[in-house]
Amino acid sequence: MRMRARLQLILMTAAATLLFAALLLFAAPSYAQAHSDQKQEAASADKPSPSKPGPEQAFLAKRAGEYTRAVKFLGQPGADAPAGTGSSRISVVLDGRFIQEENNDTVFGRPVLGLRLWGYNNVTKQYEAVWTYTMSTAILMLTGTSSDSGKTIEYTSTSGTPGGNDAPLHARVRQMSDDQFVVTLWSAGPDGKEAAFQETTYTRKK
Repeated sequence: MRMRARLQLILMTAAATLLFAALLLFAAPSYAQAHSDQKQEAASADKPSPSKPGPEQAFLAKRAGEYTRAVKFLGQPGADAPAGTGSSRISVVLDGRFIQEENNDTVFGRPVLGLRLWGYNNVTKQYEAVWTYTMSTAILMLTGTSSDSGKTIEYTSTSGTPGGNDAPLHARVRQMSDDQFVVTLWSAGPDGKEAAFQETTYTRKK
């Protein structure tokens, strides 16, 4: 009897061991998959959404408001005097994804209207802008980067200047304060050297 009971105990112990091993065998892949899914979710949480506005868009949105504009042409006689003055309305559009700028200026006595769209592409990690105005039927497209979280953005054109010149355009946007920013434009001259030719100062209306 004792021998039989001992044999039954040995068989039961072996069966329990095999069952536990089988459970481990099937549970290990499930645990590994769950752990992998958690890591992927954490990594995805760290990446900016390609469709939702983030800190770059929020910084641009701070420009929303009404501004006066003073336009100067640089490197020319009388460049210290404003060549044009006007106003600008900047609005946040498409649920915070972009800002839209509407300009109404008088330049050398002529009325000039402008429409611009500014944004930041979360996928390419570049600032992007589209400029149009009534002195041309061309659309100027620009891409840019910043090394100081958007306070200074260096743009270059991808389609030449609105006047039809294929020479690359360089635009620098400097956020001087919450109430003022400056846009400076450069282009290459006949000698191939880049020179600033226009500067526009935006000052928030009080």
